[in-house]
Amino acid sequence: MRLEGIQTGDIVEVDRNGRRFHALVTGQAPGGLALAPTDRRVNYYSCRSREVVGHWSKRGRPRQSGAPLRPSPRQLELKLDAELNGDAELRSADADAGAAEG
Repeated sequence: MRLEGIQTGDIVEVDRNGRRFHALVTGQAPGGLALAPTDRRVNYYSCRSREVVGHWSKRGRPRQSGAPLRPSPRQLELKLDAELNGDAELRSADADAGAAEG
């Protein structure tokens, strides 16, 4: 795996000598990453790029703004009330047809 997108604070899954563990990236190390394993039983504090199996990036909370939220254009394309009214008319027509037959 390429280490270009992995930054300090990200979580990685490492496979070292057949042992898999999760670790927090604390920085760059010569030839790989410096780690802080989440399991206290693991004594590996660095890894190479070929040992990284998975990567989860740390994301911050979305920025808050004082501006009101606007619906997306695709959300405006939905016309649920017209579809619901059409379904209700179909149901009433089916009920009338059933009453006329019986």
